[in-house]
Amino acid sequence: MLPPFVEEFLRDPSTVGSLIPSSRDLTGKVVESIDFDRAACIVEYGPGTGVFTDELIKRRRADTVLVLMEVNPRFCEQLRERYAGQPGVHVIEDSADKTGNHLARLGIEKADYVVCGLPFTSLSPRLGWRVLEHTRNILASDGQLILFQYTLQNTRLFEKFFRPLKQDHVLLNLPPAYVLVYAPNPEPVPAE
Repeated sequence: MLPPFVEEFLRDPSTVGSLIPSSRDLTGKVVESIDFDRAACIVEYGPGTGVFTDELIKRRRADTVLVLMEVNPRFCEQLRERYAGQPGVHVIEDSADKTGNHLARLGIEKADYVVCGLPFTSLSPRLGWRVLEHTRNILASDGQLILFQYTLQNTRLFEKFFRPLKQDHVLLNLPPAYVLVYAPNPEPVPAE
């Protein structure tokens, strides 16, 4: 029997970006840009089995709200069980481009950080555009989008909505990954 992560990747690779969970090195690089002392709300797109979520929970302030957006029902169920005793952790089974509706329902105006491992190379161009545009709209003006990707082929798309702050290449991960940190671009982007 295959591990759940592998099963879900084989079932739908467009929603699970890799065959194996992320390494400790990649996790560390992703969270290092987060100022946990000031973060009131952190959103994670596609938490999967919770590799990054564990680190976010470990480092967050007790009153920091963590919103986990996951489309995979099996992962949602596992995440709900895993974090049932954690106050301020909300597991939401919905697409990343619907996050604003859920933040409003929770009484949250803006997110301080969005951590995103969505496989943009597998998403339709239209959905990728919607997710990025939506993310820019839900982030505070001084907020940040922290992406990890296995290729740099979508950086031009990311830079339609965000300005780059930092880029790292993490070799100790299978496959090696890029960590891209962006700030919201205030300029409206014409639709394609």
